[in-house]
Parts: sequence; C-alpha cells; structure tokens
Amino acid sequence: MTSRPLSRSVFSRPPRPFPAQRAPRFIIPLLVGVCAASAVGPTSSRAQVATRENIITPNNGPGTLALGTTRGVRGKRVVIRNATIITGRGAPGSNRGLPPEGPVDIIIEGNTIVDVVLQDAVNTASNGPGYRRPTGDVVIDATGKYVIPGLVEMHAHLPPAGSEFGPRGLDYAYRLYLGHGVTTVRDAGTGAGLETLGRQRAQGEAHALVAPRLVLCQRWPLPLRRWDIGNTPDKAREMVREFKAKGADCIKISKSPGQYPEVMEAIVDEGKKLGLPTMVDLKVSESDAVVASNAGVRSIEHWYGIPDAALTGSQHFPADYNYWDELDRFRFAGNLWAEADKDPERLSKVIDLMIRNGTNWDPTMATYEDNRDVWRKVTMPVRETLMHPSESSAGPDSTKHGAFKREWSTADEIAWKENIAIWMKWIRTYHQRGGLLTAGSDEPGIGGIALIRELELLQEAGLHPLDVIRTATTNASKALGIDALCGIRVGCSADLAVINGNPLQNFKVMYGRGYGVYGLVPREQQWERGGVTWTIKEGEIFDAQALLREVEDYVASERARLGAAGGVKVVPQ
Repeated sequence: MTSRPLSRSVFSRPPRPFPAQRAPRFIIPLLVGVCAASAVGPTSSRAQVATRENIITPNNGPGTLALGTTRGVRGKRVVIRNATIITGRGAPGSNRGLPPEGPVDIIIEGNTIVDVVLQDAVNTASNGPGYRRPTGDVVIDATGKYVIPGLVEMHAHLPPAGSEFGPRGLDYAYRLYLGHGVTTVRDAGTGAGLETLGRQRAQGEAHALVAPRLVLCQRWPLPLRRWDIGNTPDKAREMVREFKAKGADCIKISKSPGQYPEVMEAIVDEGKKLGLPTMVDLKVSESDAVVASNAGVRSIEHWYGIPDAALTGSQHFPADYNYWDELDRFRFAGNLWAEADKDPERLSKVIDLMIRNGTNWDPTMATYEDNRDVWRKVTMPVRETLMHPSESSAGPDSTKHGAFKREWSTADEIAWKENIAIWMKWIRTYHQRGGLLTAGSDEPGIGGIALIRELELLQEAGLHPLDVIRTATTNASKALGIDALCGIRVGCSADLAVINGNPLQNFKVMYGRGYGVYGLVPREQQWERGGVTWTIKEGEIFDAQALLREVEDYVASERARLGAAGGVKVVPQ
C-alpha cells in the first residue's frame, strides 16, 4: 500500500515513502522475538501474506544509555496489539471528545494507519473458524496500555548551538520530547537558527535523525532585537518574503515594531499570501487580542492581550513601573486578570471575537506556574535525572529573560494564585464555547516534561482529560494545518504514543521514567512503572524509555563536565 503523505500545508513537507526494497530496521537496543504468522482471508481489508512476526521489546532498565544508542524502527506492516485507544477525535464543530475504546489492533503500513481491528468480546464473537488475527513484520504488545495520538508541543524554544545545554543540546531536547510522547514541535522563534533547524527538519523527515517533526516559526524581527528594520508595512512585507526564502514555516511576532497595529496587519496579510501563518506573543504593546484576532493571526500565545483588551483604561501600574525591568513586568502581570475580570461582560466579548475569527489560543500555563509556587520548580524529582544541570542550578539573572526573581514574596505568590485561577476560568469558557485551544509549554529546559504538566494544568482549569488530549493532539494539528495528523483513525498519519497506564485517570503516568509513582515505590524501582513506552512518528517507532535513559546519561555527563569546570554545584545522586 502506498504511504499517504501528510497535507502539503507549509507546516509539513510530505514524508519520503518507505523504500519497498529495504527490509525494516531493527536496531539495538530493542530486543526482538520472532514467531511464525498465518495468512488471513484474501478478501478482507486485513488480508496479508504470510510473514514473520517480530515482537519488539523496550530496552528499559535501571541504568543509563549513551546518547545516540537508540534508533527508530520501521516495518512494512506494524501491528499495535491489544491497545485501548483514545482517538483524539470528536463531533465536528464541537469540543466533545470520544471515550476510550478497546481492545483493538492498530495496523500501520508505511506512515499511515490502514485499519483498526476490534478485539472486544462482542465483536470477536462473530469471527468464523478461518479468522486469523492481523499480524505484521513488527508487532507491539500494548496489553494494559493506552494509545493516544502523538502530542504536539505548540510553543517550544529549541536550544542554539553552544547554548547552556551543552554540545549536544538539540539531541538532548529531541529525546526529552520523544520520550514523553511528543511527535511534533512548533519552535517559537528558531533560536537555534533556521539554517541549522532546517537541515534537521529535513533529516527528521527522511528518518535520518532521532527527532520529532519540526515546525519552524521565525521570530520577528530579524535579526533579533533590531527595531529599525521591519518597522513599516512595506518593510514588514519585505521581511516576510525573506522569512519564506530562508525556509520558515510560520512567523512569530514578539514585542517589537511587529506589534504596531498597521505593521502586524501587513505581516499577517503577506504571510497569508505566502502560506506563512502568524503566531503572536502580545506582551504589553500597542496591539491587544482584538487587534491581533481581527488582523487574522493564527494563534495568540500565553495570555497577554486578552485581559488587556477588556480594560476600560490602563492597568493600575505604579508610577515607578518599568516594563523592561522583568521583576516589575511579571509582578504586576499577576494583577492583570483580576482587574479585567471586574468587567466579565467585556472579557466575554473578547473571547467571543477570538472564537468567531477562528483564532487559536495557546495558553502555556506551565511556564508561569512557578510564579504561584516558586518552591515547586526547585523540588521536582526530574531535576536530578532529566533536567540539564545549567537549568537546575539557575538562579536570578538580570541578563536572562524569565530569571527575574531576585525577590519574590508571599504576596506575589498569592496574587499569582488568583491570577492563574481567573485565567483558568476564561480558558475553560473559551473551550466550552467552541474555541480552538491548544497545548504548549514555553519551557526550553524541560521540553516534554513541561508539556505533560500543561496537560495537568488544563485539567485543573476544568477540561475533561479526554478534552485535554484532544487539545494537545488534533486541535493542534488543526491549528497547524497538518490535515493528516487527524488522530487514531484509518487514513491518518501514524503518530502515536503508547502509554504504560491510563492518562485519563492520572496524567502523571506519562512523566519520565515512572515519576507517576514518585513516593509510592522505592526510587530505584520507578523505571519499572513508567511512563510512555513507545512514541511513533509517521510510522517510525521510538523506544521512549530508552531515549530517556540516554537523557539521564547526558545529564550525568554534563553535571560532571560543568562541575569539574566549576560551572554548577554537583547534586549528589
């Protein structure tokens, strides 16, 4: 069967078809069992020729693996057996998701789901004596496991070469994402550079690199921190054409002349002509959510601009406030939702306008959460094993964005608790009214980990876990315009996460190497319980736990390197 390419949206170049003459690759450290398989009836859609069945086994264990050990596995015909599926789908025009179904066998040929075979007692009761269960040259036993569509990280910042994440920072980041079931990453600014990430995007599409699918948004303006270019509508259109020529998939506007209303309109208009949608991080600027949504931006990130648009005057800034002092900026941002919520009717109209215009809202709550609880971030168990030491040892730094907590009080945390509670109320309202909500983390140091936390925060906001999964999968592919990422359904791209546990009951089962049972079993036994077992991107199977073992090894080696150089305090293990 011919592999079905992804939509030819600017966001996804069609994957290369699997070569018919090449045998599937089974690469160490996966352990492979072999047994004979029988043929099925030739008239069934499940028909197949006799083949040898290779049941792959995760390379999990208590130790680490050297970075680069694990590769993807592909087969001509892959069967995921005995799965309970959460399809990520629902009724068109609604935010109603479908409940779990199982057990089923998912059949993948090339990069496409070609069949979902029901294996429950009712549906198998009518099978005749000649029935043979579907098989393939690669088989995954998903008994007791849940399978969801691959997660989509809608707001990432991949590290540039020579960053604080070390010489292999990108490889580290990719493994953290794939290890947590993330198959698509939208990079909100290409800090690593379009040239570098463009090459890696192509390598990933060719299955020559262990990496998620990359969607690359060039930050405005280019080069960074220049306000004397792209600052008029005509210059803006020229710069958008430059972005297209450099290989960008989309445009990211942060605080800059790009947020002058007339410039933003020109950016969006020229981007639409060239197939480059626009995402905006509004900050406190001349444009708010009403301006941006009416201009036709595809997605609004974070939350700046939404409550601002409902204010009847200026926010109550103190006289000595300075936006570019980030302590000021984030301290008083913690009062913004409370001020706007005093007029819920105006806020409601802003929400309705965004929904009417089809504007995607990508809240990224995870990156703001430590404002309501600083100590939570500095005590997470992943700090010792999966978080890069430069991140885990980082403190206040006036030269770095987001490192503003040179002081942070109980009063600040209380204000942010209220701020996030009101924010969550309007996220829930946006979802309930049919808005296109997605999930992103904006956490460069703990990508993958932070996206799972975003799922928990969306549940805290009042979304049913089924709706959370839809938000983080098929809602995101709709916002990106990748038609083939349509969930678990015949004809959709084989982007899947096989989870050792029920995420609807507890999203923590998706964390790392068994962190969902943190404190419940001895620390040295956690790896036996978690988390995502397999991550499948366009039919290519990645051993998620093996990739996280590689992350652990890299983190340990970086701790030794930086500790020896006096760069970080070494945390005893």
